[in-house]
Amino acid sequence: MKTILYYFSGTGNTLMLARLLAKKLDNTEIINIVSCTGAGPAQEADAIGILFPVYAFGLPKIMYNFVKNNLQVTDDTYIFSLVNYGSTGGPAALHLLRTLLEDKGSKLNAGFGLTMPSSYIPFGGAGSHEKQNKRFLAAAEKINQIAKIIKERPENYFYKKSRIPLFIARIFNNFFMTKFKKDVKKHYVTDNCIFCKTCSKICPNQNIQMIEEQPSWGDNCEQCMACLQWCPAVAIHRRDVPKARHRYQNPGIEAIDLIKDIQGQAE
Repeated sequence: MKTILYYFSGTGNTLMLARLLAKKLDNTEIINIVSCTGAGPAQEADAIGILFPVYAFGLPKIMYNFVKNNLQVTDDTYIFSLVNYGSTGGPAALHLLRTLLEDKGSKLNAGFGLTMPSSYIPFGGAGSHEKQNKRFLAAAEKINQIAKIIKERPENYFYKKSRIPLFIARIFNNFFMTKFKKDVKKHYVTDNCIFCKTCSKICPNQNIQMIEEQPSWGDNCEQCMACLQWCPAVAIHRRDVPKARHRYQNPGIEAIDLIKDIQGQAE
């Protein structure tokens, strides 16, 4: 029996969860959706997991487009999802995903949610290291429980019911997706830039080009904060974020891990 975990991650939280879950499941492959191009044939897998961080009570735009346009599954494939969030929104995001899959003629059989350090630095960021470590430990323990449930293949298992009506979640998510396109103009780079191109390589939308040895942002920003959080010289900033605010990368993940997965070169 084979399981495929499709994931999207900007600062490494979701990749960490995918790796933890893969260790508890048998014969599991981890695939970054950024490396997937075109719809292609349905993957040969008994179970498929969809893993992503919650954005404004919904899916990141890139994950929404992947599920809608690229994900192909057979009728008997067991589909589950594991979402993570800094404070709230998991049940609403799963509700949106469930509806999206139903529109494709598929079914979300189970949904799980975990609290992780927030990677959205404009809203304050990840918090203290003590708070981060508590969330990592709690997530690792819950992964064990989630893996056991997945192996049992329950139908219509969702860790919580969404208290937010579907139409409100859609409105809220669509508003922020539109706002994100404008927010890219808030990015800027200082003279600390060392021209390493990490930001360009790690951008999931290939939205950063190096012009005159400095990053330049296009208008297709995912707002994953990968460019800002992973810059080794702390040269990338936003006009709505204090320069001194602590950057966050998941401590179990390195930039090269995400870059390799984006390029489809993960071992």
